[in-house]
Amino acid sequence: MKVYLMHHANALTAEQDPDRHLSEQGVQESERMGRFMKAQGAMPARILHSDKQWTKETGERVADALGISGKTAIADYSVMPEDPVEPFIAEIESGNSDIMMTGHGDFLIRTASKLLTGDENNSAIDFRPGNGACFCLEGSRSNWVVAWALRQEQLAG
Repeated sequence: MKVYLMHHANALTAEQDPDRHLSEQGVQESERMGRFMKAQGAMPARILHSDKQWTKETGERVADALGISGKTAIADYSVMPEDPVEPFIAEIESGNSDIMMTGHGDFLIRTASKLLTGDENNSAIDFRPGNGACFCLEGSRSNWVVAWALRQEQLAG
């Protein structure tokens, strides 16, 4: 099983757009990552995101590039930076298909740390510089590894 953890793409500031839609850069980041993932054969059954516009748009753009439009959804539990990761971990462990989360860095970092080390406070990954970066974890139960990680500057150009 694969779990894709993508830090949301670049969004407009609240001053530029109170709803915080993706910036043009963010649109490009999402679409590039989707094309890369498609070339790698990625096919998540679902792409989850928070209720924030920029995480939703990131997931939708990746889904479009993968050819799986309509497979995105707001997670049934809160996935904000300080929220508990256990509901998402439980969903991962109860499923048998690949899943993706386009979300907030701190939540994704703690999720990966919990899967990789068993302790969400034992940082195992980092999204620096952040926006639009993605980690692919592969495994099951207590046996997870980083299959690949990609930052936007590796895709651009």
